[in-house]
Amino acid sequence: MSKIKEMLELALPRIAIRIQNELILIAPVDTGRLRNSIKVKPTNRGLLIWMVDYAKYVEYGTNPHVVSAKHLKRWAKLKLGDENLAYPIAKKIAKYGTRPNPFIRNTIQLKLKKIIIEEINKINTNI
Repeated sequence: MSKIKEMLELALPRIAIRIQNELILIAPVDTGRLRNSIKVKPTNRGLLIWMVDYAKYVEYGTNPHVVSAKHLKRWAKLKLGDENLAYPIAKKIAKYGTRPNPFIRNTIQLKLKKIIIEEINKINTNI
């Protein structure tokens, strides 16, 4: 095994922790569910990043779409604490799309290389 590959394997757990922390810091917060779900684990093939399923809609945005009144009622209960405030007067409600917030891609593109170099250098100085 090459020395670089060996150092990278040693550094991978620390790289995972640092990327997870960066993602948590930059993740948009509404209820906190997205931020609290972010996990990064080292594997034998690299880093595995996972979070709640709606993170893809935050990352890539959505097109305009129609939402059922049932979902609006559930949303109002979460946001306002009273589902009666959103008693549906229609069966469907048109929603504007959401703009993308590429916090995952930005973190990977802007931070990963620097973190890898720093962590490999730490290991290199300790060997």
